[in-house]
Amino acid sequence: MSTALALYARQSVERDNSISCETQLEYGRAVIKPDERNEKILTFVDSGSSGGNVNRDGFQKMMKLVRQGKVRKAIVYKLDRISRSLNDFVNILQEFKAHKVEFVSSQESFDTSSPYGELIVKILMVFAEFERTSIINRITQAYAHRSEMGFYMGGRMPYGFELIPAVINNIKTKKLMQTICIY
Repeated sequence: MSTALALYARQSVERDNSISCETQLEYGRAVIKPDERNEKILTFVDSGSSGGNVNRDGFQKMMKLVRQGKVRKAIVYKLDRISRSLNDFVNILQEFKAHKVEFVSSQESFDTSSPYGELIVKILMVFAEFERTSIINRITQAYAHRSEMGFYMGGRMPYGFELIPAVINNIKTKKLMQTICIY
């Protein structure tokens, strides 16, 4: 097998305001240069996968081909689609460099072959990682607050309790009520 172009797409959760994997791949195809259009194009997709780690099937398949020298260029929609961890991202960039793989984002302009371009990419990744940890913190705080208010937060119902309809702060919900008294 000769070298190929790799298009990679990742979508954490399917929401109305998020870019679908297929749309990400279309943006990736749009940045393929005219003289590259005859090259083999491989697509790798991870739907419903977090960017917090690299344990994703599509990503691992792409990296296996990178390590085998079968990928010449990796194209993503945005940097944070490949990873939201600065550590992982720096390791990925180093692996791309070691295997002479060009890295392209269809939405951000940079050239990882220059020290300045590599710096810009790493700065952008710091912001992606910051955004990820901020989201995690907000969700954790929201869950803790809702739990303190008495909202049922899901999960297995403890023995001796049942869910009853409730209205908390004008929000229809359910809360746990103890049904068995243990003395």
